[in-house]
Amino acid sequence: MRIRKLSAAQGLVWVREAINIGARNPRAVFGAAALFVAALYGFAALAVLPVAIGLQGRDQITLREAFGVAIPLFIVLTLAMPLLLAGLMHVVREAEAGRPVRARDLFAPFTQGRARPLVMLGLVQVALNLVGALLVIGLAGSDYWPEYFKALQGAMSGHVAVPPQPDHPVLMMLVQLVFNYFSYALVLLCVPLVAFSNTGLAESLRLGLRASVANVGANLLASVLFIAALVMAALVVGVAALVVGLVASLVHPLLGAMLSLIVYAGFAVVVLVVLVAISYVAWRDTFDTGDATAAVVPGPAHIEA
Repeated sequence: MRIRKLSAAQGLVWVREAINIGARNPRAVFGAAALFVAALYGFAALAVLPVAIGLQGRDQITLREAFGVAIPLFIVLTLAMPLLLAGLMHVVREAEAGRPVRARDLFAPFTQGRARPLVMLGLVQVALNLVGALLVIGLAGSDYWPEYFKALQGAMSGHVAVPPQPDHPVLMMLVQLVFNYFSYALVLLCVPLVAFSNTGLAESLRLGLRASVANVGANLLASVLFIAALVMAALVVGVAALVVGLVASLVHPLLGAMLSLIVYAGFAVVVLVVLVAISYVAWRDTFDTGDATAAVVPGPAHIEA
C-alpha cells in the first residue's frame, strides 16, 4: 500500500473537513458518538464494579486498592477503544459517502469480523503504555517513584503532599512528547487500516509508523489546531455550563447540576466527532488503498453552517 507524502498544510484541511463531516448526517454521526460515550461508561462500570463491591462501605482506600481499581479500568478501556473508534469511523465514512447509516452502526466492527484484530490493536496500545511507563521510570530516577507514591498516599489520607522532582525533567518531557506522538498516531491510523483496508495487525503497525514519520508536519499541525480549538472551546463551554447551572439552580439545585452535565456531555460528543473525523480523513488522504471511497480527493475546504 502506497503512502502519500503530504504537505504540512494538509493538517489544516483535515481539521476543516472534520468540522464539515458531522453536518452530512448529524443524527447518525452525533448519535453514534453519544453511544460511544455511553458504551465507554458501560465498559468502565464493568471493569470497576467487581472491585467496588469489595470496597463497599469503606471511607478510605489504600494506594494498593486504588491501583486495583485503576489497572483493570485502564486495560478494559484501552481494549475497547479501538473497537469503538472503528465503529464511529465507519459511521463517519458512510455519512461522508452519502450512504444510509444509523447511530447503532457504531457496533458494525462486531458484525464485520474486525473485532478480534481491533482488540489485538488495543493490546498493542497496552504494551506501548507499559513501555512508556518504563521509560519515565528510567528517566525520573530510582528514588522518584517511591517518593511519588508516598506523596500520593499522603494526599489520599488528607495530608498536604509535595511531589518529588524527577532527575531529568526536560529530557523526560521531550521523551514523553515524542513517545506519545507515535503512540497516538499509530492507534488513530491503524484503526482505519485494520477496519477498512483489511490489513493485518503487523502490516497496519508498519504502515502507521511509516505514515507518522512521512507526514509528521501535517499530523502535528492537525494536532496543534485541534488542541488549541479544544482549549478555547472548553473555556467557552465551561462558562456556558456555569451560567446554565446557576440559572437552573434557581428552580432546583438538582436541575442545575443535570443541565450543566448535559452541556458538558454535548461538548464531549462534539469533540469526539471532530477527533475521529480528523483521524478518518487523515487515513483517507495518507494511504492509497485503491478504494474509490477512501481515495476521494477533497474539494476546496469550507465550513458549512
